[in-house]
Amino acid sequence: MFDLTLPARPRLTKTTLYHVVGWGLRIYVACLLVIGLYSVLWLAEVAGYLDEQTLAVIWLAVAGMGTAFLVLLVPLYYSSRRRS
Repeated sequence: MFDLTLPARPRLTKTTLYHVVGWGLRIYVACLLVIGLYSVLWLAEVAGYLDEQTLAVIWLAVAGMGTAFLVLLVPLYYSSRRRS
């Protein structure tokens, strides 16, 4: 006589879309910053402001920071997944 079932909750809500767009904008800005940094380094190298040794140290520092970020990101990811 009475249907007491609750309607299914939609998976794609406005809040989810806002979060997806927010993360997309953050990734876009991060890509622009990285591309800008690479462009500045390339222009400095072409203009002769950076010698080979300084440029090599800069690239090694960038690679080291990326590696450190990934090493720290893995435990943070798994610890955040366990709490949910």
